[in-house]
Amino acid sequence: MKIGILIDRLNVGGVEKIAIEQVRALRALGEDASLIVLRRKAVIEGAFGDLLEGIPIEYLDDRLPSWLRVSFNFPVFHFFASFHLTYPFLIPFVLKKKEFDYFICHGTYTAFSAIAIRKLKKISFSCFIWDPIGYILKRVYADRFPKAIFFLLISIANFLDRMIVRNADEILVGGDAHNEHIRQLDKNVVIKEIYPSVHPREKIIKKNGYVLMVTAWKRGKNPEYIIELLKKMPSLKIKMVGKWIEDEYKKEFLHSLELAGFEDNVEVVGAVDEKELQRYYGESDVLLQTNDDRGFGMPALEAAGNGTTFIIPKGQGVCALFEDGKEGFYTAEKDTEAIIGHLKYLFESPEISVQMGNAALEKVQKNYSWEKHAEILRAEIRKCLK
Repeated sequence: MKIGILIDRLNVGGVEKIAIEQVRALRALGEDASLIVLRRKAVIEGAFGDLLEGIPIEYLDDRLPSWLRVSFNFPVFHFFASFHLTYPFLIPFVLKKKEFDYFICHGTYTAFSAIAIRKLKKISFSCFIWDPIGYILKRVYADRFPKAIFFLLISIANFLDRMIVRNADEILVGGDAHNEHIRQLDKNVVIKEIYPSVHPREKIIKKNGYVLMVTAWKRGKNPEYIIELLKKMPSLKIKMVGKWIEDEYKKEFLHSLELAGFEDNVEVVGAVDEKELQRYYGESDVLLQTNDDRGFGMPALEAAGNGTTFIIPKGQGVCALFEDGKEGFYTAEKDTEAIIGHLKYLFESPEISVQMGNAALEKVQKNYSWEKHAEILRAEIRKCLK
């Protein structure tokens, strides 16, 4: 089968990493899989350069005249850009009718082009919805618009989410967090839960006494909240790994740390390559995630795959893979007292941290390989093509 794993552009994030690994794993099973990217120009240039080695990749807008590649970001929104609306009218015409047998599409904005390709080129697709458009609007942008405008935006978002659900063969999810909402959009929708995977290390490495936080840092991730934790536990040492989308926001955060007197408690590491990231995961005593990431919560699975326990908001897709209190801890989002209680417990009894990390690693080694993920994905594709 000629399978295209379709994303909108290469940015720093768990979705792009999952798409790359899916291509690699499907190819290891003997399938002709490629990473298909709608737009070459990304928000963050050079993302995942190390992971992309040996992966066939094609940028579809390379087939367009340069003047049709023009795009601009919509004000307020982090990633929503005009090409998400214009490419569905352009990209189908640069594809041959049977150039691909099937697309696995990642993300709601990408799905607009996948729908157009299906209608014009008869290439079917299934779509990973990590977070519906309506959910992201409410989660990140609710306080950025007047109420009347926001109500209109929510109506448009639900219309677009419904359009995606009704045009994909299946909606693929990394957990059940959004399933009820998706079924409200279309009662006949087919939802398949397919959990991401990692490359687990063989055994735990020496811990270095710090808390790790990993994400693409941007407004809405609320890193300022860690100041509240440091006020309760000034002995904490925190390392923050991941690209900062806005340099200005990074400066604001560092200034807030300085004003609070905690600049020596926090090391803002920034972007690292995949090898370095795995080292940080392995050396940390605990991964901390304070911002609810409903779509899945990849950092917790990556931490587990490196023998490190975690404290994360409950209700994320990754929470279905581990047992609360055994491999990691689940709390309500920004439940300061619960988070501090777990942190003190782990640092006062480091052997418990190692024990929980071991249990998490064993579970990942046994159940969550990319090979198993690809086998499930291939079976779903074959089912849809029958």
